[in-house]
Amino acid sequence: MKQKINVTIEEILRMSPNFVHKLHKLSEKDKEKMKFLNSTYLQERLLTFGFEEITNPKIHYACPLGFMEILIGKEEYPIKELVETGAELSIIPEAISIKASLTKRNLNMNLRGIGGHTTSLVALSEFTPIILAAGESTQIHFLIEKGSVHVVLGRPFLAENSIRLDFLTSKVKY
Repeated sequence: MKQKINVTIEEILRMSPNFVHKLHKLSEKDKEKMKFLNSTYLQERLLTFGFEEITNPKIHYACPLGFMEILIGKEEYPIKELVETGAELSIIPEAISIKASLTKRNLNMNLRGIGGHTTSLVALSEFTPIILAAGESTQIHFLIEKGSVHVVLGRPFLAENSIRLDFLTSKVKY
């Protein structure tokens, strides 16, 4: 016998108080599991087991792999970029963006790095054409930074272009 019955969750919960009780127990178990994600709770537990005190429970990672030579912009301006697996953004200094004649859209914001330092971002260059060392051409979005910094290729660029990193030889593979 196939019948469809429309029942609200409220009606189901009224019919089965036992279900509500079991649901409540499940949520309590989840709360216990979630405590381990709280860094102060985890720190207390590690101290209980004799581990040294954690001075900074926030862990950041990054691996600057090395520099990669590319040609940037319509003028094919040659630069060396730092390949950075921990960077969430690709960044270029304002002076190089001017030399490479990049098309840009102005913006004004500050960016805080993992070391706590801040830097001013002055523009965004979208769909910037670049030519990789292997001769392959692609596009990248750069945030343009005021000041003297390395040109950085971040994780989004590495993922979008399926670039493999060989950490033993510090080489980039396409």
